[in-house]
Amino acid sequence: MRAPFSHNTLLVAVAIGVIIVSTGTLSLVSYHYTVGRAYLVETSLVQSIINLVAQKIERIEQAIIDNDRILVEMADVNEPSQWPAIRDEIKASDLNVDEVYFARPRQPFPPIYPTYSNEIRNLWGAYRNSFNLKDIDLNRLALNQPHHLAKERPDNYFFASYVLKEDRKGQRYLVCFQMNNEKIIALLDRYLRDLQANYYVAVVDFENNGIFNQPISRSSKYYYETRFPSTLYKWILQIVPRYYSEIERDVRNQRRTNLFLIIMSMTLIFSSLAIIYVAGRRERQLRQLKEDFISNVSHELKTPLSLIGMFSEILKTGRVKTQETRMEYYSIIHNEAERMGHLIGNLLDFASLERGKRAKHFEPVNLSQLVSRELEAYHYQIQKEGFQLSTEMPEGMPEIYADPVAISMALFNLLDNSVKYSGDGKQIAVKVVQENGYIDVSVADKGPGIPLEEQQKIFEKFYRGSTAVGRKVRGSGIGLSITKHVAEMHGGAVLVDSKVGKGSTFTLRIPIRKPPGQEDVEAST
Repeated sequence: MRAPFSHNTLLVAVAIGVIIVSTGTLSLVSYHYTVGRAYLVETSLVQSIINLVAQKIERIEQAIIDNDRILVEMADVNEPSQWPAIRDEIKASDLNVDEVYFARPRQPFPPIYPTYSNEIRNLWGAYRNSFNLKDIDLNRLALNQPHHLAKERPDNYFFASYVLKEDRKGQRYLVCFQMNNEKIIALLDRYLRDLQANYYVAVVDFENNGIFNQPISRSSKYYYETRFPSTLYKWILQIVPRYYSEIERDVRNQRRTNLFLIIMSMTLIFSSLAIIYVAGRRERQLRQLKEDFISNVSHELKTPLSLIGMFSEILKTGRVKTQETRMEYYSIIHNEAERMGHLIGNLLDFASLERGKRAKHFEPVNLSQLVSRELEAYHYQIQKEGFQLSTEMPEGMPEIYADPVAISMALFNLLDNSVKYSGDGKQIAVKVVQENGYIDVSVADKGPGIPLEEQQKIFEKFYRGSTAVGRKVRGSGIGLSITKHVAEMHGGAVLVDSKVGKGSTFTLRIPIRKPPGQEDVEAST
């Protein structure tokens, strides 16, 4: 039974009204939520900055106070004859002190010790101009409690810690520790350095003169400043997010975008967001792959190209006088060109291996001679990096049936990995051994080693171990994958023996085989 037309119209009108009211209500709620959310973000950001600054100031002040406690304990006033030794010990320690003065409480200048000398005349002048009774209240000084004096002078800043001490006889002394201004700034740098990646940070005096970094503009709503409460009380810490203009712009854009999305229908919103998300993600992936590829290849090719350019320019200008030196430079250019060819070949061969189109050119190969040639080509790079290379390649090795270009590529990858990841253990040992129907070519280094759980993963395409990532060593992650493929292409394997902190040994194991026709002849005889 069909409903009357009038009923359908009413239902449609009601549905439209419900949609309009619902959309209007949702729009109003969403808009207020957007504004409140933006305000909450701004408030949270400001509060996080305040908390962060309070934490940093507390740490800086605590470091100075801890430093003062050590100085108070070291400054023994019981034996004036020991004051020179105490002074020298304090100045020699890493306590930021330029000079130590032992004075009478009612007459801090001139001090009892040290007396004036040309060696300390500048420090003496700063002490005389800055440290006087009107700056301290002797009646409020408790024994053995450090206090601080910070002053701004026309030509420099003066910062000192002082303490009232009493010897065994009840005689009181005022001990002043004149601090090194550069070391105080270095202390600020040590505690504020990690903020500077995301914030503009500065320390200024009351006249807004920069002490640590340049003063910061107060125009941003996210700007915050506060004084050091007790130690560096003449100084002010300023901070503002490094990307505050982008934050403000993002907040405005977010409001506009949300208002626009509210007006649109929910279906269109979800569809648009899905398309934007997929397209943006794909674009980021493609851009990242392109940047990583260009960066890695550029870095790997930079060294041989630089060396070829440098030595060829020297030869071109005629600055080389002896034939022996010219031949040496020719050899370097040749070796680096071969190395660059190896690098490019690595990329091309990887692409060919991935497509399964690489042609195999097997022939009889003397592996010892092949390794020797490769080491000679790679010798300059090893020497330039400061490595010691030891080799063990006995003569009389049988020939194997192999692809010499592929073997050379695999050996190059093993040598290159040893150079990259050896760290401070600059020793590489290359050994060729015949054993149980195989010829093993091993490359050993004294690097940091590979954790056991990663020793099989490192042969996967594009996998880079924690050692490479932690040391920020560039690489594409395809070298060991190619080496493994070359070994398996010859019916062999690539092995790894590594212990963390002890180094690694990679072994390319190739079976001893004759050419197919020669094997049939030998079998018949």
